[in-house]
Amino acid sequence: MNTRRQSVITGFIQAGGRSSRMKRDKAWLEIEGVSMIERVIAAASPIVASLGIIVNAADPQVERYGRLAETCGANLIFDLHEHRGPLGGIHTALAHCGTGESALILACDLPFITTEFLLFLSAIHQTEIPHSAFRIPHSITVPLDQSNRLQPLAAIYNQSLEAMVRQMIAANELKVELLYSRVSTRRISFAEFSHLPGAERFFINVNTPEEYQALRHRIS
Repeated sequence: MNTRRQSVITGFIQAGGRSSRMKRDKAWLEIEGVSMIERVIAAASPIVASLGIIVNAADPQVERYGRLAETCGANLIFDLHEHRGPLGGIHTALAHCGTGESALILACDLPFITTEFLLFLSAIHQTEIPHSAFRIPHSITVPLDQSNRLQPLAAIYNQSLEAMVRQMIAANELKVELLYSRVSTRRISFAEFSHLPGAERFFINVNTPEEYQALRHRIS
């Protein structure tokens, strides 16, 4: 029988970014009249103790993000790194977590992520490792999509990883998969949550104007 240790989960939305192929910030693209980032915030808010929006301090829309953070009761957090990919954002999130907490880290362009899925993810994260002598949960819980690809920006990370991630960035070891290979990581196969409503759309994002228009056409 599995037992669980409930821990505080803080949510972080990775926002901003160059969106080079889209030619504009994807966070503000609307799906059914609601921006992508607002849809992600709505999904995460019910299950986290607090919420942070991570942006680059030099982002041209930083004031807009600030207004959004104020409206939804979130904290505006400036990224500690530039051009360090997902690992840089993960470190920023962990650096803003309290001791013993976990960080639910989400990309801002996952408009179909749901609260039900995030509840499922957090429940698995807080399930202790079977047969562990120390009754501890996994350090990372990360889902895989239908194509068996890891989704590092729809995952939960323990705050205890902060020092390791900081050291990896200092050593220019920026692949998130390398972090996964060094700590206890619970990979959740798509089959484990395929029964949830909308599962096939959880990790849909868009990278080009053509993909965005095609997506809007499909759901209209």
